[in-house]
Amino acid sequence: MFIKITKNSRGVGYYHLVESFRKNGKVKQRTLLSLGRAEEGKLEALANALSKHVETNIIFDLAKAIDIKDTYILGPLLVLERMMDSLGIHHILEVVKAKHNRLQFDFGKVVFTQICSRFVRPVSKLALYDHWLERLYPVMIDHHIALQHIYRSLDILAESKEQIESYLYGYKKDLFSLNVDVVLYDLTTLRFESTVHQEGALRQFGYSKERRSDCTQVVLGLLTDTDGIPLCFEVHPGNTFEGKTLESIVDKIKRRFCVRRFVFIADRGLFSNKNLEHIRAQQGEFIVGMRINSLALKIQKELYDLEKFSFINDELGVYETSQGNDRLIITWSKSRAERDRHAREEILDKIRKKLSSGKAVPKSFITNTNYHKYLHIPSSGKCELNEDAIREQAKRDGFFGVVTNVVSLSAKQIVTHYKQLWKIEDAFGEIKGSLKTRPVFHWTDHRIVGHLVLCFLAYYCEAILTKALRESSMQLNSKSIENEIVKQRPLTVAQAMQELSQVMAIPVTIKNQTYWIRTDIPPNATALIKAIGLRIPPKLLLKTTQM
Repeated sequence: MFIKITKNSRGVGYYHLVESFRKNGKVKQRTLLSLGRAEEGKLEALANALSKHVETNIIFDLAKAIDIKDTYILGPLLVLERMMDSLGIHHILEVVKAKHNRLQFDFGKVVFTQICSRFVRPVSKLALYDHWLERLYPVMIDHHIALQHIYRSLDILAESKEQIESYLYGYKKDLFSLNVDVVLYDLTTLRFESTVHQEGALRQFGYSKERRSDCTQVVLGLLTDTDGIPLCFEVHPGNTFEGKTLESIVDKIKRRFCVRRFVFIADRGLFSNKNLEHIRAQQGEFIVGMRINSLALKIQKELYDLEKFSFINDELGVYETSQGNDRLIITWSKSRAERDRHAREEILDKIRKKLSSGKAVPKSFITNTNYHKYLHIPSSGKCELNEDAIREQAKRDGFFGVVTNVVSLSAKQIVTHYKQLWKIEDAFGEIKGSLKTRPVFHWTDHRIVGHLVLCFLAYYCEAILTKALRESSMQLNSKSIENEIVKQRPLTVAQAMQELSQVMAIPVTIKNQTYWIRTDIPPNATALIKAIGLRIPPKLLLKTTQM
């Protein structure tokens, strides 16, 4: 088929679409279509018109051959793969796997899948298996994992808890950088959605920091460095008094982490002479909160005298005295004083409402110990506010005590170190919030520990990511100050992961070829990827041939 120019008797040329064919062994031609008068540029216009028609036909033909069945979550997997590799988690999982040479599944990949689930969709192991496993990018995880393999991986993690913690602590550190100067320690409770506790020693009823006395729980003790990077954790029965948890964690610091010198920082719930003596016996130093009202009244009056305080600024004053052989540092904070006053006023408002109702009798106040110190509670008749007690309580607003045996730091430095405990509180917020460590759905002690090892690894990754984002934000803000650009708040891992979950991998099958294409990466997700030094992945992730 071709275009032929034919001329009439006057010599005017015309375009004709001509087809060659064979008839009776001879080649002949026939005109299929007249394309108009031959003019300059007319042939190019015809070519363009024909090409659009052909292109449309090609697209329609191609569309018939394209198959797009689903989309898969990709973004968080890329980041977590990089983190687990750079932090040595993949390596230690391979070491652990080598001890179990009869395993019928890829232990490292099963654990990786569950860690990804903590960031993408933190659900129970059963819900992960039933609903969410198939949503993750199948090139990086195994969609054919069996449910028993998920549970078996928790058993192996529980058995290897101490080995994993020790390895991560020493990974890529030399003898000079192994020393931990300051460690932070605190406890929280993790609840179960069950009241049954016969199957093991850990699940017990106890004092719940979540105010869920209707649920069994365990007590989680977490040790971190001053950047909030977790070092190790301990699990205690749910009815354990928090002051009794300190000995095991101190022994662990000395025995497993080979620490030459450490300063142990803990909240006042861990203050007891027995605990402090145990730290001292381990050649450790401590900075521990103390309840001032546990001291004799004569001593308390001295500590509440602001005239003896040295003020660092208008907001904070410090007074130092002694507590036995240790230093006792009392601080007064304007912001703490306001919080104490506000908390007391809320309680007094509730008491006044009860008193004004005319129904208040002594026994109606007995169940709430916070009310007792503000009331005269007669054996019979109506209660009334104790104004003298209220005035005495107001004198204590803003005061807080810290006891320490550290002699190499000033009182201001001691207070500054103690205030770093917010980082471990922040860790608990992430562990229980974003990563949804609780409620726990496992019943046996071994499975509970395995679940917490898994969440420990997930938070370890998150803590390092948080540190990287903060450092990246500091660099950007320092440049902003130089260029007079408005400072930006640090990006959180939760925000970045939320956007990363929108980065999908799409398999596009054309005939017998499958092309894995990624979607665009949002700005916050890009910031996280750059903060950890990960290269932006190409649009075309992978090409495979179907057999």
